[in-house]
Amino acid sequence: MKRTPKQIAALTGVILLASLSVITLIVAVFVPENPRLLAACISAMIGVPILLWLLLYVAEKIKEAKESGTSL
Repeated sequence: MKRTPKQIAALTGVILLASLSVITLIVAVFVPENPRLLAACISAMIGVPILLWLLLYVAEKIKEAKESGTSL
């Protein structure tokens, strides 16, 4: 079964978010004296989907530009 780049990116995003959720929970429970680490984990949980969406958006625009023969 061949996967498209969008499917691969989505699967990677799901795996990253699931692992970040577990890491955030572990940090919140076992490292309460370091709030900066918890803030970094939460920021990563917000930032990863945004960066993934931007990556897919730019890749789609590049693909459209190549197909139409225009430059960005």
